[in-house]
Amino acid sequence: MLDNATKAGINFSNNNPPKDIWFESDGLKLHALDWGNENDPVCILLHGFAQTAHSWDFISLSISHKYRVIVLDQRGHGDSDWDKEKRYSTEYFVKDINNLVKTQNLKNFNLIGLSMGGRNSYYYASGNNNIINKLVIVDTGPETIKKGSSNIRNFVQMNDELDSIEEFVERIKKYNPHRTEEHIRGNILNNIKQLENGKWTWKYDSFLRSGFNNRNAHQKDEDQWEILKKIKTPTLIVKGGKSDILAESTLKKMSDVMTDAKSVTVEEAGHLVPGDNPIEFSKILLDFLEA
Repeated sequence: MLDNATKAGINFSNNNPPKDIWFESDGLKLHALDWGNENDPVCILLHGFAQTAHSWDFISLSISHKYRVIVLDQRGHGDSDWDKEKRYSTEYFVKDINNLVKTQNLKNFNLIGLSMGGRNSYYYASGNNNIINKLVIVDTGPETIKKGSSNIRNFVQMNDELDSIEEFVERIKKYNPHRTEEHIRGNILNNIKQLENGKWTWKYDSFLRSGFNNRNAHQKDEDQWEILKKIKTPTLIVKGGKSDILAESTLKKMSDVMTDAKSVTVEEAGHLVPGDNPIEFSKILLDFLEA
């Protein structure tokens, strides 16, 4: 991973690998990666749908010289348990964040979330203004562009068992042209696993692929715009310049309705901003956290 980071131009001074954290939440055993010095200020990072904690590796590496970075494998993803009852709505992801905070005895931390993790982060922040220093919402909001959502749905609902790692590399290259092939190869093994039959598949609950449109079907959501209005925490909203998920009009409205929010666009990035342009994202993140 360090070699891949160096080739990608990531600046880092902390060469120590992350530690594993395990904790119980709602009857599930969940996993997180713990980077940096536990005496430093804390950042909790939340990945997007169908990703894992390792999706944040370059960002974690680049800020862990100043921050203790805790990156959660959200339920049903990565090395965390899959929920047998298929409870994957926002309210359960928020429960998991709350249990991570409690088990690690965290106070006055920063919360950063991408896509699904961004939504989970602002729902959590709306009820926990008193313990969050700063909030970063990456390329998501109460309204999303239908074309981008359809692209994600079509991608995750493709055949999920392939014969080789190479086939997954080719699939991702077609889906995300913002990533180099070398970058994809460097990260792919953290997102797939080999089955007993020798084939490879994604490292998240297959139910999430079939139930893409129904994840929040049983949740009685308060209007998301009202959720954002409850957040008093200083907030940065980050949009990918080539994003097909977050529209400029939604970005502006989010900034307007929130008490203390500003926005920034990372031009050379699509929806998955931290992975598409980790150098620029890390700079923006550090500038915001340290302001």
